[in-house]
Amino acid sequence: MLLDLHAHTSGISTCCRVPAPDIVRAALDAGLDGIVLTNHYHKGYVKDGDNAAFARRYTDEYAYTRECGDAAGLRVLYGMEVTMELHGGVHILVYGLSPAFTLAHPDVFDMPLSELYALVHENGGILVQAHPFRGGKNRLQDLAYLDGVEANSHPLYDATHFDRLTEIAQSRELILTSGGDYHADTHRRTAVPTCRIPSKRRKICANFCGRRKPLISKFRNPAKCRAAE
Repeated sequence: MLLDLHAHTSGISTCCRVPAPDIVRAALDAGLDGIVLTNHYHKGYVKDGDNAAFARRYTDEYAYTRECGDAAGLRVLYGMEVTMELHGGVHILVYGLSPAFTLAHPDVFDMPLSELYALVHENGGILVQAHPFRGGKNRLQDLAYLDGVEANSHPLYDATHFDRLTEIAQSRELILTSGGDYHADTHRRTAVPTCRIPSKRRKICANFCGRRKPLISKFRNPAKCRAAE
């Protein structure tokens, strides 16, 4: 089974350009069997300080995306990408839990990493730091409170840091993942293809398959994507 472990929809992640039905179609067109929906669980998205209401909206978006996937034949699994307020806004991916976890613990973005690690493990999940070192930031966190690290595969960023992260993962017996971090934001005014892919599918393959060279222009909306940096 081929899964993308890191994907977003615009229903929650405002830096994502497409809604749930579109990401389902894109995933199927790319030949995937499923995705893990890891929308940004970001305190900046909370309205009127109501964390519980945001948690409900967050899990409702997953339910909607899963319905779209079920109808089209794509498996959609639940995950989270938590923006850690006490750790400089670093992104931590949560895998192996259900929406019930989010509803029961709507304030996870305010926890120290050690507390989140203990809570997630208590409930049978794991933590993976998203894209360490990407963009010259995303400082690697305390490995004692991580189960894995993710090699950056978002095609807007040149460096994967794969060799460095592979060495770290092997030395500490950590999981090494490489999700696409799909935001449908790779459409650019210039393209230099390096593989024989029909033009209408280059953007899809760049996100889901790690093809990076077709994505040259630096155009993006920094205000909307700040949460995803």
